[in-house]
Amino acid sequence: MSVNPLRKDISGVNYVLEYILTFMIASVIFSLMLVMANGLFIQGPQNTVSKVQFTDIGNDLTAKIVDTYLIAPTSPDNGYVNTSFDMPYTVAGNSYWVQVSNSSNNEDKELFVNSSRNDISTMVTINGISSTISVSGNTSSSSPSHIIKYEA
Repeated sequence: MSVNPLRKDISGVNYVLEYILTFMIASVIFSLMLVMANGLFIQGPQNTVSKVQFTDIGNDLTAKIVDTYLIAPTSPDNGYVNTSFDMPYTVAGNSYWVQVSNSSNNEDKELFVNSSRNDISTMVTINGISSTISVSGNTSSSSPSHIIKYEA
């Protein structure tokens, strides 16, 4: 009966087996660090940038709606205003929706900008025009054209 030479050696682990074990342990630790670093170095800043960009987009669209309100014909004059505007197609690589909804106090309207892919959203209030002109609608960033309409 022959005995395995590795079991016979009582001096410790040989050099080849030591390098293999060290490489395997280092590979596992490095892989775990890569998986954990995704949330820390990629997802966190991406969510922060998305939130800031959504607020900027909401403020820009609110300004465009208020500008349309300022040039809209008054009550005795029947007329209409159509204006188109541009929006970024993506924010942090994700498309998003813009929707007009009632505010929590039901006195004003708010623009709700959100992305369902990364669950980031923001609300921007449209101040003061909802009492005189009805504001409603929604659009997607992937839509080719975006229009604000006013019809008296």
